[in-house]
Amino acid sequence: MTSNRELLDRSLKAVWHPCTQMKQHASAVDALPLVPIASGKGVWLYDFDGHRYLDGISSWWVNLFGHCHPRINAALREQLDELEHVILAGFTQRPVVELSERLA
Repeated sequence: MTSNRELLDRSLKAVWHPCTQMKQHASAVDALPLVPIASGKGVWLYDFDGHRYLDGISSWWVNLFGHCHPRINAALREQLDELEHVILAGFTQRPVVELSERLA
């Protein structure tokens, strides 16, 4: 089982956190620790030690529907079985066309 400390140590060694000042997380002086997230449900995020945090950032669709929304997760699973990703530079795909038609 992963602990908060283990994940923080591994993250600081291997991950570039592009939306933060890395020196704030890596410095022993004036450190601003990263928040290690293990899971999310609704508006809540949970760390590996069982602490709960209100997700005040709510990026992407989470700001409207919360984490682990069953309908969104089902649609994501269905899409993953068909195609994970393709860039739209010179390519297109059915879900993009269908959504664009609905929005037009």
